[in-house]
Amino acid sequence: MYGSGMKSLDSGPPRRPIADAFRMKTNKLKAWAAALILFSSCWVLLGPRFSLKSLSFHSSQRIDWQPCLEDPSFLCGYLEVPTDYDNPAAGTSKLALTNYPATCSRSERLGIIITNYGGPGVPGREASFASGARLQGLTGNRHDIISFDQRGLGRSTPKVNCFGSSLKYELFKTNTVFETTFSVPEDPFSAAGRAVLVEQQKEALALEETQGAVCEQTIGAEALGYMSTTTTVYDMEEISRVMEGEDALINFWGGSYGTIVGAYLGNMLPHKAGKILIDGVVPGDMWSNEHYDSQALLRLLLTDSEKTYQFFLSECFKAGPEFCALSNPQDESSRDIEKRIDDLVERLQLQPLHVTNYTRPGFFTSGGVRSTLFLVLQFPELWTRYAQMLASVINNTDPAALMRMVYRPYSDPSPRPQPDGYLETGQGELLRLAISCGDGLPYAEGEIWPTAGKIVDKLLVTLESSPRFGATVHLMEQHGGCHFWPGTGVGPTRFRGPFNKTLATPTLIVANTHDPITPYASAKIVKDTMGDSARLLLQDVPGHSYLAPTTDCATKVISGYFADGVVPKDSETYCKRELDNYFVHSSDIQVNPKLVEDLIGKDSRY
Repeated sequence: MYGSGMKSLDSGPPRRPIADAFRMKTNKLKAWAAALILFSSCWVLLGPRFSLKSLSFHSSQRIDWQPCLEDPSFLCGYLEVPTDYDNPAAGTSKLALTNYPATCSRSERLGIIITNYGGPGVPGREASFASGARLQGLTGNRHDIISFDQRGLGRSTPKVNCFGSSLKYELFKTNTVFETTFSVPEDPFSAAGRAVLVEQQKEALALEETQGAVCEQTIGAEALGYMSTTTTVYDMEEISRVMEGEDALINFWGGSYGTIVGAYLGNMLPHKAGKILIDGVVPGDMWSNEHYDSQALLRLLLTDSEKTYQFFLSECFKAGPEFCALSNPQDESSRDIEKRIDDLVERLQLQPLHVTNYTRPGFFTSGGVRSTLFLVLQFPELWTRYAQMLASVINNTDPAALMRMVYRPYSDPSPRPQPDGYLETGQGELLRLAISCGDGLPYAEGEIWPTAGKIVDKLLVTLESSPRFGATVHLMEQHGGCHFWPGTGVGPTRFRGPFNKTLATPTLIVANTHDPITPYASAKIVKDTMGDSARLLLQDVPGHSYLAPTTDCATKVISGYFADGVVPKDSETYCKRELDNYFVHSSDIQVNPKLVEDLIGKDSRY
């Protein structure tokens, strides 16, 4: 048990000088603050960047909240923040925020919970309309749910818009491995099979180098250098200060990549850490201190991918043809379903399927099947509909059924701005790289960059433990090639640990038993690192992070944590399975209907 006003046991860095200087509104005060910073430079060098003492100035800065055009139950606003919290000459950046106000009375309100929905590269403003209300219900309805677009994303500025439009980047990727992902030969470990992978990896490296050069020319390394998780945490501190006051602890909920944000928050600013929940965990230490091209992080994250796939097949077999179209009445086990899918993958590896009845006529590859399978494992509410779609491809009744999930319809060449003037420019993969490569560990001077052959050799190790998805996920979500990214190693110092700071309020870590991309093993690593400053909640459900259904048991724990200040007594809490079959109840889950519609469209056949 704890109270919302408890002080942290580890008094980390208070607000840094320039952040306070930013709050002063007159040129005279800014000049005075700058002078103080110059004067203080002699002691700045004495300690680490993340432990500076600061002056304390206050301002009347506020957020002008207005009903959001997309959903008036949310409030939308902007907050101006220092571009560089250590250098006022760098100017300012603008964050776009949403606020889903608490539904309780003013006297029962407990403050705010700042969220991050993952990615990286998922604009929080847009994601909040799909998930904000659900999160508020899970956390007890006593907090305002605050979401925001990280720097470079969505409506925040500056914005990552390297190619100038959604369409131009879509055309850049068309029919490349960035779109189709890897096609994996029957025996990738043979010399011939390895050669096939190496050629595809060479293409990936060339694409990474090209897009990095384009971003260098259009956005520039300096602007990209201010986009990172480290800066995101200081932006969250500023949001909390403006909304709740200087001394308020920062409550946070983060899913998937958002767990990295939560880990940084608790360890960069332990004195400001309030109630922190991280769901679908990625170890912060590996994220920050290992090159992605080593594949070590990917191998860990894929620990439960094959296990989750087998669970999907087993649930399909048990549900039968009525609820899972991939099942046949004569099937003796889930292995029969697995074989039909494997046969399709092998067939498409030899000869991709031509597709004419789609808005983008083209072809469907084995990599396309693998990528849609992996994506769907994360969304149990989509399982029944996806089974119908995949079955129609297997049976050749509708070859285009899965095309939308791989080859998104091209964007309008002349898009119209939204009513508030915002123009969507897409390029989600580059939004991801702005953060992941912004956090990435730079190669040392003289260190040899990874070649296609060396990357594939690492990938083959990954394929040993995740034969179906290792090569596919390697390119489904761009993380590698950070040595080509102009923002890597540029700008303010990045936080790289340690990740075991003592917290007054233990972090609540949530994991699912069948999560294909953030496994229990990953959550356990973080829990063991944090020791008594964390509790682990494991629920027996399939799906990735908050995309999975939440059991009543887990809801009770999460609500108690945020609304009532109840920290689980045990180091680990287990919530047992509650649904008897995820195909039978797939349409009843309704966790993320807006996200599902975006994935498969509104086709009533599925």
